[in-house]
Amino acid sequence: MKVLLAEDENDLREVVAAYLELQGYYVVSVANGAEAVKELDRDAYDAVVMDIMMPVMDGVTAMRKIRASGHTTPAIFLTAKSEVADRVEGLDAGADDYLTKPFAMEELSARLRALYRRKRDYKTRLFSFGNLELDTEASELRAHNTIALALKEARLLSCLLSTAGQEWPADTLLSEVWPGEDVSSDLVQMYISFLNAKLASVRANAVIEKSAANGYRILEVSDV
Repeated sequence: MKVLLAEDENDLREVVAAYLELQGYYVVSVANGAEAVKELDRDAYDAVVMDIMMPVMDGVTAMRKIRASGHTTPAIFLTAKSEVADRVEGLDAGADDYLTKPFAMEELSARLRALYRRKRDYKTRLFSFGNLELDTEASELRAHNTIALALKEARLLSCLLSTAGQEWPADTLLSEVWPGEDVSSDLVQMYISFLNAKLASVRANAVIEKSAANGYRILEVSDV
């Protein structure tokens, strides 16, 4: 599970990151809301843990920008504010949960697990992008015509479509599509090739692009 942690207190940020990493999370840390917004535009995450009171850009403002950009990544606010109105403001801004400081690390980890389960349980069935549609329940890719996808192909494509235009590192795709399996990033490349061939076969105006940093993203193209 890949977590973005936004916290301006250096000591707390380091302690939280270290604890979550010991629990098996992959953690990227930033020091303010503006950095969090940029990081979510740059990469895909399973969850966000964000302090409210931060310099440069506070957590509520950052969360509003994140949701306005179309990001649906589950988010937990960390706040020293205990008033009901403050908690409501954070939830209305787009947070899914909150923890009041001081908090127990075990509770933070448990809430992250709950958010992740909820995210997996309520996966979007239909994805649309450009002229294509992916039906994950039927494992079908549709554009000018329809083609069946293998389950892993459908899962891989749904990841890319869930944050269309944003890059997914190969390692993150491996953990999402082949969790717990002993496979390499070469398998991701092979499945991307399969998907690009199928996108072309249904004349979808989209292509999956590989970056120099071994990441992948789906882009809309004009010529089909």
